Amino acid sequence: MVNSKIIRGVGLVILAGCYVAVQQVFSKNVLGDTKKLFVTLTGGDRGSMYNTCADDSPTLKKLTSVNLAEKAPTDLKYNFYSLHNPKEYLSGSDAILVEQGPYALRKHSVAYNVDQTPSALTNAAQPERKGNLEYSTANAYLVLDKDIKATTNLQRNDDLSLTFSDSKVTLETKRALAAHLSMSDSVVNYSPDYLSLLGTFNDEVNLILSLECTADQIANIGVAGKSQCSDAQLGDSSVSTCACCMMDSDYKLATSRNTGVPPAYKNCNSFFDDEGSTMSTLSLLASHDGGIAVKSAGEKKYDGSGDLAASDFYTALIQEHTVNDLLFGYPSAFLGKVAFQAQMDQAKKSLTSSLSSTELSKRMLTGRMDTDLSFKLGDIAQYTSDVGSVCFATCLTGGGDCSGHAPERHELSDVDKIKLGGIDCMPYTSTYETVAKCAAINSVLSLDPSAAGYEACVCANESDEWSSQGCCLAGGSINGKSLRGDGCLYEVAGIADPNYAGMDLSVANAIDLGSALQAWIDKEAANVSSEFMCPAAAVGLDEHAKFGAYESYDGSTSHVTYYHTGNDRIRQADVVDITSTAYTTPVTGGSGKYFKPKGLTTKVGTSQISDGVPTNVAHPVYVPSAKKSIDFKFEGMRENFVRNKVCGSDTCIVSARLTPIATTFHATNETDGAGLPFDGLQPVGHVKGPSINGRPEYLHHPLFIGGDELLYTQQNNSYVERADGNGIKIYRSLTNSDPGAFNPTNSSNYQLVDKAVADSQRDSLLSHVDIEVATGLGARQRMRFGTSYSIWECDPATNEKCRFAMSSKAQYSCYSKTGADIFSDLGATDRNDLTTLGLNNFTYPCSAANLLTPSIVGGKILPNFWVEESTIHASKTEIDLLAAYAKSYSKSGNTFILTVGLVFVSLFLGFSMLLLCLCFEQQHTFMSSETPARPMAASTAITNKSLA
Repeated sequence: MVNSKIIRGVGLVILAGCYVAVQQVFSKNVLGDTKKLFVTLTGGDRGSMYNTCADDSPTLKKLTSVNLAEKAPTDLKYNFYSLHNPKEYLSGSDAILVEQGPYALRKHSVAYNVDQTPSALTNAAQPERKGNLEYSTANAYLVLDKDIKATTNLQRNDDLSLTFSDSKVTLETKRALAAHLSMSDSVVNYSPDYLSLLGTFNDEVNLILSLECTADQIANIGVAGKSQCSDAQLGDSSVSTCACCMMDSDYKLATSRNTGVPPAYKNCNSFFDDEGSTMSTLSLLASHDGGIAVKSAGEKKYDGSGDLAASDFYTALIQEHTVNDLLFGYPSAFLGKVAFQAQMDQAKKSLTSSLSSTELSKRMLTGRMDTDLSFKLGDIAQYTSDVGSVCFATCLTGGGDCSGHAPERHELSDVDKIKLGGIDCMPYTSTYETVAKCAAINSVLSLDPSAAGYEACVCANESDEWSSQGCCLAGGSINGKSLRGDGCLYEVAGIADPNYAGMDLSVANAIDLGSALQAWIDKEAANVSSEFMCPAAAVGLDEHAKFGAYESYDGSTSHVTYYHTGNDRIRQADVVDITSTAYTTPVTGGSGKYFKPKGLTTKVGTSQISDGVPTNVAHPVYVPSAKKSIDFKFEGMRENFVRNKVCGSDTCIVSARLTPIATTFHATNETDGAGLPFDGLQPVGHVKGPSINGRPEYLHHPLFIGGDELLYTQQNNSYVERADGNGIKIYRSLTNSDPGAFNPTNSSNYQLVDKAVADSQRDSLLSHVDIEVATGLGARQRMRFGTSYSIWECDPATNEKCRFAMSSKAQYSCYSKTGADIFSDLGATDRNDLTTLGLNNFTYPCSAANLLTPSIVGGKILPNFWVEESTIHASKTEIDLLAAYAKSYSKSGNTFILTVGLVFVSLFLGFSMLLLCLCFEQQHTFMSSETPARPMAASTAITNKSLA
C-alpha cells in the first residue's frame, strides 16, 4: 500500500506547480505581452507608435518618401453639372442640370522644404525639437483617359532635401475613365471668376459704367448739383465732382419738364447700346471665352433704342468649357480686358507719384499693382505670351480666329507649355487680332509720326510680339481709340491645380513625373503646412490626443472663413462692410492619416488587437476647401455585426469607419455661416477667388446630402418679391455606361434627384475615413465634397448701387414692393410728373446680372461639381505588422488558455490525490478498531448444508 504521506506530498507539489505555472504564464504572456503591446501601439507613451521622434523613424521616411512606385497616390474622381438649358434659365426658367462623370485623375504628391521644429501644441518644459513636421507639397497629375507609363528620378537626401538620381523608376497606370467620357467633354455652368468680377463692381450695370467713368463719377449719378462730365472728363481720376450720366427715368422727366429738350446729361442707357463699341466688345470677348448667347437678332436692345440688328449677344456669366480646362485652368479674353480696364481708376488713385498711362498699364498687367487692386490680375502679360506659344499655330489655320486646342500635355516637354496643354485657344483670337491693329498703326505712323489719334503699340511684357504673334497691349491707339488691355488674357485657375506632367524626352511614350514635381517646386508658391508628430513622452498627457493634428495650413495657424453680417446670403459688401464680423477659424484636426490611439482593447486569445470601436468622441479632420475641420464619428455597428476591415498582404484586421456628423453644414453656429441660406451648405466664398469681395460659393456633401429639401427645387422667390420659379432640377445617370444624350422629355436613363433619392445614396456618397483603432492609423479615406455657386443678389432696399438698374415701366419682375417704397419717398411733384409720363412703376432686375439677364433670380444655389479624393494611407507592410502583433497577442492568449486548461486538469488531479489520501487514512483507522468478529456457527452450518 502507498504511503499516504507520499500521496499528500505529490498533491501539494502539483498544486504549487499549478500556481507557479499560472503566475508565470499570466505575468509573462498575458500581463507582460499585453503591457508591451499596449506601450508599442501608443508609441512608448508618446501618443502613437507612428511618431517621428526617432532619427530612423519609419513614419518620417514614409511621409517624406519620393518613391512614387511605393508611395500611395490620391485617386480623384470629378463629377460635373452641366446646364442643359442655359438661355432658358437666364430668361427665368428652371435650371436643368445634368451630372456627368466621373473624370478620373491620379495625383502624385511629394513633400519639399521639409523641416522638424519644436511644436506649439506641447506643454513640455523643454519641447521636443522634432515635435512639428513642417513641409510644402508639390503635386503632379496623371489623366487616366488611357493606359499610362510614367517615370520619376526624384530622390530624398539624408538632410531631407530633394535631388535627381541617374536612374528612373517607371510606373504603369491603367485607364480609369469610362469609354464614353473624354477630357474634351464640354460643361456649361457659371463662371466663378466672372462672379468674382461682379462682386468687385457690385453688378453688371456698375461694371459697365466703370469702363467709362470713375467710381466718384458713378457715385455722383442722381446727386443734386453734380453736372455732367464732359467726354474728356469721363474716366479721368482727377475729376471727381461731375456725374457719369443721368438715370433713364430722371433723363426723361427732365426732358419732359424742359418742353422736350434733353438735359445737358448723358442718358445712362447710352452706355448700354448692344451695338455700341463697349457692349459689342464685351459680347465678342464673352463669345471667345465660351459665353452663352442670351439674345438673337431681332430681340430688343438693352438700351431700349430698338431691336438688335446684328448677330447674337453673349454673356460671360455662364460659359462652356472642356473638362480639361475646368480642371487645370484656361485663358479668359473677357477678364483680361475688362478686369484691367475697369480698375484703371482704382490703380491711378493708389499712386503716390504720377505715371504715364502706358507705364501704369504695364505695372497693372504684370501683377505689380495687385496689392492695390480689388480684383487681382496676376502677370497677365507673361501669361498671354505663354498662351501664344501653344495657340499661335491654331490662328494660322483657323480662318480668321484661333479656334482649336493647344497640343496635349503628353505631346509637350517645355514646362511652361505643358501647363497649358489641351486648352481651348479661342480666347487667343483677341491677342492675335492685335497684330493687324498694330500693323495698321505702324503704317500710319511711318508716314506721319505725329498723326492725331494714333499711338504706337507697346506690349505689357516689353517684347515686340505685337508684330508677330500678338501680345497684351499696355499702349497703343488707332483712330482715337485706346488699345490698352487689348489682347490680354487672364489666367483662370483650375479646380485642381496647375499640371506640369508632360513628355519624358528620355523614355518613349512616358510622362515625366519627376520633372513635373520639380517644375511645381520651382514655379508655384510654397504652401507651407505643419503637423504635430512628436508629442512629449509621458503617461496620459492631453497633448497625445492631438497627435497628427495640423498646427498650420497654407502658411497660417488660422484662417478667416466667413464674414458674419446677420444676412442669410453672401452679399457683395460683406468683406468690406465695417459692421461685418470676421470669423476666424483656427487650424485644427488632422489630415486623416493619424488619430488618437485607443490601445489594446480585446480580450486574451482574440485574434485582433482592437474591437473596432473607437473612442466615443468627435474626430476632427481638416478640410482645406472649407479652411476648417469637420468632425467625424464612428458609423456604429453594422447589421449582423459585420466588421469593417483593412487588409495587408494576406491578412485582414478590424477597423472602424468614421463619417461626418449629421449636423455638418447645419446652422448650429451662425457666426461661421454654416447652414446659410439652407441647412447642408457651408458658405466659403468670402475668401475664394481673385476678388477681395469673394463670390457666392458654397461647400456641401455631394447631392446636398443632409441638406434641406428645398435645395432640390429652390422655387421660393419671396426674398426678391417675385412669384415662385427659376429654381433647379438635378438629373443623374442611372447607369455607369453611356446613358446617351439627355432629353428632359424622355430621360429613361436619367433620374431626377430629390431629397429621398439623395438620402438613399447616402452611404455611397458621404465622406469616410477607415481607421485602425488600437494605433489610430488612418488606413484609407474617401473625402467627398461638392461646390456650388449662385449669382449675387442685388436688393435696391439694402444696396443703393442696385438702384441704377431700375425700370420705371415695370419692365422687370422683381422688387416691385421695394420699388413702390422708393417711389413713395420721392417728392410729390416728382411722383405726379412721373405718373403723368407713365414712369411710376418702379421695378428692378432679379440679380446682380442686372443688364444682360435681368430675369434670372439671384441667390439660387447651382451645383457645379463634386469630387471624391481617395487615398490609402496604410501600406500593406504596416497592416502586416499589426496583423503580426495580433497573431502574437493571440498566441500569448492561447498559451495562457492552454496553460490554464492544463492547470485545471492538474488541480483536479492534485485535489483528488489529497482527498484520496485523506479518505484512505480515515478508512484504515476505522477498520483496524471497529471490525466485528466473524460468526463461526453460521459459517459451519452453511458449509455442512452445501456438502449435503
